[in-house]
Amino acid sequence: MRPFGYTMTELDTRTDLDARTKLEIYRLVINRYRDLINQKESRSISEVRQKVSPYQSFIRKMHERMLPDIAPYDYNRHFFIAAERALSYIKGIKTCEFAFSFWMDFDQIDQLGVATAMDKAILLAALLRSFESEDARVIVTKKGKIFVRFLWKDAHYFVSTETGSLISGEESLKLFSDDVVAYAFNDLMYENYEET
Repeated sequence: MRPFGYTMTELDTRTDLDARTKLEIYRLVINRYRDLINQKESRSISEVRQKVSPYQSFIRKMHERMLPDIAPYDYNRHFFIAAERALSYIKGIKTCEFAFSFWMDFDQIDQLGVATAMDKAILLAALLRSFESEDARVIVTKKGKIFVRFLWKDAHYFVSTETGSLISGEESLKLFSDDVVAYAFNDLMYENYEET
């Protein structure tokens, strides 16, 4: 693609164009091809669910990176410590929403330190699944708010990946009082509450 007579690489290396001008050119290109990007970035439910898998190499590496001092890992003793570390990691990732569909790989998120709330939720759910939480899942409300839910010692916990808040108890009951759950998923399940 040669916008304005330059390849994207040539545009990046031009020294006579300031950063703002380059940004505006990129914005024009993205806006022009937004529909094509949306089409190419669409994912099936099955593809999105697979991203929550705890068996991906990146998730296994992160599991080890987050728990170097905990071996052997015991779910009953170490899960909540692991969950807090995963949440701390997710809080360190900036949230950036796009005007079009765009999925990032976990490696890209880790490298750039930025992701959509959905990508952050999927990453957190995958990490929690790697810590043996079969119940960890991404929840999306009708208004599009995204949470990760997990169960620990008979208590439900909800994480807003947008704010990094960990919510439980009575506070969690208020989350869905005026914005009900539309669907929930992880690598093991998908539930659509709009169809019922």
